Amino acid sequence: MKTICLLFLSFVLSSYSQSPKELTSKAKLIFEDDFNRQESDDSKEELGKNWKTNSLKRAKGIKQADLKDDALYIKMAKEADHGVSVLHTNPFNNGVVKVKFKLLDSKGIAFNFNDPKAKKVTWAGHVCAVKVTPKAVKIEDQIAGRFRLDIHKLNKEGKKKEAAKLRKGKDISKKNPLDIGKWYEMTIVFQDTVLSAYIDDKKITELDSKGLAHLKDNIAFAVSGEVEVDDLKVYSLD
Repeated sequence: MKTICLLFLSFVLSSYSQSPKELTSKAKLIFEDDFNRQESDDSKEELGKNWKTNSLKRAKGIKQADLKDDALYIKMAKEADHGVSVLHTNPFNNGVVKVKFKLLDSKGIAFNFNDPKAKKVTWAGHVCAVKVTPKAVKIEDQIAGRFRLDIHKLNKEGKKKEAAKLRKGKDISKKNPLDIGKWYEMTIVFQDTVLSAYIDDKKITELDSKGLAHLKDNIAFAVSGEVEVDDLKVYSLD
């Protein structure tokens, strides 16, 4: 029994030590989009491939996502009462997400992962997020942290200190300067309770937190400023 346990532990540790390239070589590609297409009516959001946005609900129907120059251009409208969300459903537990992005202002972008069926335990189904600005990369376990219903309630009530104690260890931030107007490639790796974030194949930071093992039903680009994204690939390791 001891030998079996040691072999299993060795297998688990070896999988965690593998690079994103090694992992994707044996993973299943479940969705990809290079955004190399045009909308039939440029005044409307016609993203295709089952993409959804919150522009109708949050921005009075004003176009905030555009297929432009073979990439996805996102800009929050002045009339919007919430950041832009551009969402695609492709469920997985363990997996790798690769996507190119270009920051066009200091507000950055968040790569959000959600599960609508988890609304009884987390606000609006938020599971986790990787947030990128020109200054830093931040990982949040939201289902066990900021958006866990009791923690979210404390924040709404202004009880910030109590909320902060409960969410301790559920997020991590790492300084990482990026240039505005330059393309980068983000790689996000989910392995059980560990989320690792890479930019241009360089590991920036990682977080080990229980909520990260939860099902990721969809990915959403969350933008409160202006960005471009391209060449999205989602792999399952399950």
